[in-house]
Amino acid sequence: MIFQFSGGQMGIIISALMLILFDMLFLKIGLAITKAEVKKNLKWVAASWVIQLGVIIFICSPLILYGMIGKLGDDPGIIILVVFFSFFIDVNIINLIHRIGIKRSVVVVFFVVVPLITAISFLSSSGGSF
Repeated sequence: MIFQFSGGQMGIIISALMLILFDMLFLKIGLAITKAEVKKNLKWVAASWVIQLGVIIFICSPLILYGMIGKLGDDPGIIILVVFFSFFIDVNIINLIHRIGIKRSVVVVFFVVVPLITAISFLSSSGGSF
C-alpha cells in the first residue's frame, strides 16, 4: 500500500473532505443571505467556487514553496501579505461574478474561506505522517 492511515488520520481526512464538499453549499448559503440576484444557480455557484479555489491556490503558491523548503517560519510578514492579497482578490472575484457589492462579498468570502482554511489545516496537520 502506498498510503497507510491510522483511525485518527482517516477521521481527519474525511472531516477535511466533507468541509471541502460542503464549502460549495456554504457559498450558495452566503449568496442567499446577501440576496444575490445575478448568477446564483448551482452552475454559477460551482464555477465561482472553482475559480475562487484556483485563485487562492495560485496566490498562496509562494507559501506552499516556502513550506516545502522549510522557510515558512522565518518571515511571518510574507504570510500576512499573501493572506490579505488573497482575501482582496477573492472579494473582488465574488463581486465581479455575482454583482452583490463589496460589503456583501466580504460576507460571502467568510462563508467560503473559513471552511476551506479549516480543511487545509486539517489536511496539513495529518499530512506529515503519510
